[in-house]
Amino acid sequence: MGNAGSASEDIIVGCVCYSDSIPAIWEGMRQYFVSQGVGFDVVLFTSYDRQVEALMSGLIDVAWSGPLAHVRIQKRTGGKSLSLGMRDVDVGFESSVVARKSSGIATLSDLAGKKVASACFDSPQGCILPLQALKEHDPKVLGEIDLIRFDRDVGKHGDTAAGELEVIQALADGRVDADFVSTIMWTRAVNAGDLDASAFVVIPLPPFNHCQFDALPSLPPAKRDAFERALFAMSMSDPDQARVLQLEGIKERWVKPDESGYEAMRAALADEPSVPFPGPLFSVDSHPFKSLVVETDENTFPPRVMTRSCAAVP
Repeated sequence: MGNAGSASEDIIVGCVCYSDSIPAIWEGMRQYFVSQGVGFDVVLFTSYDRQVEALMSGLIDVAWSGPLAHVRIQKRTGGKSLSLGMRDVDVGFESSVVARKSSGIATLSDLAGKKVASACFDSPQGCILPLQALKEHDPKVLGEIDLIRFDRDVGKHGDTAAGELEVIQALADGRVDADFVSTIMWTRAVNAGDLDASAFVVIPLPPFNHCQFDALPSLPPAKRDAFERALFAMSMSDPDQARVLQLEGIKERWVKPDESGYEAMRAALADEPSVPFPGPLFSVDSHPFKSLVVETDENTFPPRVMTRSCAAVP
């Protein structure tokens, strides 16, 4: 047990509050860090874009980022940002194309001419990286799909999985031939008995890495050392620490950064301008698909068009 330093020495960590469990997780993290003699506080954000700007402006020291925010921070800093650590479950995260067997889809190439559903435009696992995988497989196939995109909980970067739930339902209802979905959400749906798995074919996509702690290169070395020392010392052998680790979805421990799993996201963002609050990579007015329909949250304020579609832009 140690005593934390002054408020000016506290490590301020930002995280996005996408579920009711988030405050409990990060209060547990705060108590743990303080018990290790590390001054620590947490700022909760409603969106990753807002959190990225808080990091870039120095309002927080460390950002708990998803893969989209992580790569955007790297681009904004010219590759000089610091990667500090990740969960063991963030390595080798998986998404899949799930198709109705009756659609005749067995490979990615078979998606040509089919109706496909994706999650929100800012969801790495439910939209951005599956589309990037399809582009890398064959850009011509990408241009021949009719995409329905469910823009739910914009700004949370897919963490609530609301868009993925809509995608799974659309597939189950026969509205689409196939969908993009994270393996974890598809497995949960199957295990819950929400659908008959034997009626679908699952096409795995290349794995990628998910969340990462990010900091600017100006983070004082003492803060970085204290943060990493305490983070990697957390152990499942301690009941209080284990409770926090399990709430965060960790199997065993926090692990060192692994940048190899972000290459696909870097490729997907290659042409995105490095600016605050960037918009969707694809819009109804500019996209590479045969057609794009976007369904948005009904409770969004200010109101947005609920459904729009247009032909692919040449």
